[in-house]
Amino acid sequence: MRLHFRKYGAGEPLVILHGLFGSSDNWHTLARRWGREFQVFALDQRNHGSSPHESAMNYEELAHDLYQFIGQEHLGPVHIVGHSMGGKVGMLFASTYPEMVMSLCILDIGIDRVEGKHETILQALSTINPDEFSSRDEIRLQLENTIKPPAVRQFLMKNILRRLDGSLAWKFNRDVLLEHYGDLTTGLNLLQSFSGSVLFLRGGNSDYLEASLSPEILHYFPFAQIQTIPDAGHWLHADQPKLLSSAILNFLK
Repeated sequence: MRLHFRKYGAGEPLVILHGLFGSSDNWHTLARRWGREFQVFALDQRNHGSSPHESAMNYEELAHDLYQFIGQEHLGPVHIVGHSMGGKVGMLFASTYPEMVMSLCILDIGIDRVEGKHETILQALSTINPDEFSSRDEIRLQLENTIKPPAVRQFLMKNILRRLDGSLAWKFNRDVLLEHYGDLTTGLNLLQSFSGSVLFLRGGNSDYLEASLSPEILHYFPFAQIQTIPDAGHWLHADQPKLLSSAILNFLK
């Protein structure tokens, strides 16, 4: 597996793992800012962005992809910033390979199964075939019928690409993501505790993560702390990028 990635700056390595249906594109501004102090790698995880499409899609595979990436780039222990699905990958990776992680920053996700969060997105993905449309504007208008928040529509529109023949397509591997949606929203089975520094950041307007850490999280991450980013939903990096950036940099320092 050769993951596509964007590289910024110099210093200790910091790996960014995007969430479900996301990509490294969502993190360009923050990655460039963090690149002033770290060597930042913003990854496209398998079946997302410009990375390879594969039929297998679960957290064990995603964590192994990260293991391979660190080896391919000859990195030592890394800092990990993971949002949602990427946060779960980070937690499993730190539990499996604790010696390869300097610190862990988990954005708006916990260990447990996630339920009832993506119905409108799943409906849109199931019904919209981009190659049946002649323009991106037509797809945007169709998305307005099912997805009301403009930020979510914009998030999905970033995953529309134009092929060499002029047709439109989803950039991510839609069929595999829909097939394995249950595997990507399931709870984590962690192997061992991670005794390094961990920061959980939750959106003040999000219901993905409680304001205090659960006993189960503290069992596996005994030195974890949690902070709330005010006036932010699940996509903290889109809603409050400056507050998020400051919180992460303060934690890493």
